[in-house]
Amino acid sequence: MTGPFSRTSLWVVIGVAAASLAAAAALTVFGEELGGDTASGGADSYSRSALGQRALFEILGRLDVPVVRSRSDSAGKAQDGLLVIIAPSVADGAARERLSAMLAAAPRALLVLPKRSGTQRRGEPWIASASLLPVSRAQDVLDEANVQDQVIRTAPSTMQWRGWGAEPAQLQLRDPQTMDGRELDGVVASDSGILVGHTRVGGERDLWVLADPDPLSNFGLADPATARFAIELIDRLRNGGPVVIDEVVHGYAQAPSLLRTLFRFPLVLATLQGLICALIAVWAAMVRFGPRRAPPPPLAPGKDFLIRNTAALLHYGGHHADALRRYLAQSVAEVRQALHAPALAPGAMTAWLEDVRRHRGGTVSLLELERDAGTAVTPHRTLEVADRVYRWRMEMTDGAHRSP
Repeated sequence: MTGPFSRTSLWVVIGVAAASLAAAAALTVFGEELGGDTASGGADSYSRSALGQRALFEILGRLDVPVVRSRSDSAGKAQDGLLVIIAPSVADGAARERLSAMLAAAPRALLVLPKRSGTQRRGEPWIASASLLPVSRAQDVLDEANVQDQVIRTAPSTMQWRGWGAEPAQLQLRDPQTMDGRELDGVVASDSGILVGHTRVGGERDLWVLADPDPLSNFGLADPATARFAIELIDRLRNGGPVVIDEVVHGYAQAPSLLRTLFRFPLVLATLQGLICALIAVWAAMVRFGPRRAPPPPLAPGKDFLIRNTAALLHYGGHHADALRRYLAQSVAEVRQALHAPALAPGAMTAWLEDVRRHRGGTVSLLELERDAGTAVTPHRTLEVADRVYRWRMEMTDGAHRSP
């Protein structure tokens, strides 16, 4: 027996399989680099600008800390770890509700207050300039988190920080932003205020607030001491669990979709690989194997063939009118039996059934059916009357509201 492919086709299949294997290996090694970047110059984990946190995301990944960017259900993904919300906006009601919902659902959350905004250069992931936001912007975020502290911005100076991971020579913040500590317990603080504060919400949720985003920004992480502080901060707060950086607050919300993920680069190459393999399998299955299949019998078995053949014979013999009258008589008999009708003469029985029909709200008259069954002469008219007979029987046995 010959194989399913010719020699030429076999070489084509081998070539496609080799190319597919090479593409899979390339994706394994270079998939992340080939995936491209989301263009951003803001304070988010996609941004390469001075305000962004892309460096933080990459450093955590290189340190084998499980970290993900979340574009949906961020609090749900952080149930066993730490939810990080960086510089959210509460400019409208939807944004405020979204922030409140995430903080209420996350067992452990780090809220980073906003501080700066930047102007992105056209066509580049950098910012041309940066400016300080009003303190009220950070205060609005803190208020939305139901924390009663006040945001304070002081003149640049060397602050003596107290708390783990902070030494006096570290964390030289530009335009430092702190909190006064009315409600938050100071985790990292100075005489000028709290940099990292903690509070217990509802007796079951931990909320940390980082007043100044600079220690987590690309600009701040360029300093080794600040980078050590940021990594230790995240590592302590996550308590061994994953780190979920929310990007919904920055406008990257996206409902999860397996189909969209499979057809997005670079996974689309693996999807194409699978489709090519499936087409090859179908191609091989289309080739005939074994002896020729026997032809079907001239008379097919089963009830369907018998019914169709009987109907064709009745139509050919022109007995559709007789069949209709017999069908009506059989339907009347079934209705009489279902309603336990009394023994009456045919005319009286028709009148009795009509009274029952009117009482039940039926729409099909038996008198009209008996008249039409005697005058139906064409197959089309016969089918029309037969359908009305069926509806009459359904109305009489099941009620008018149950008839089709």
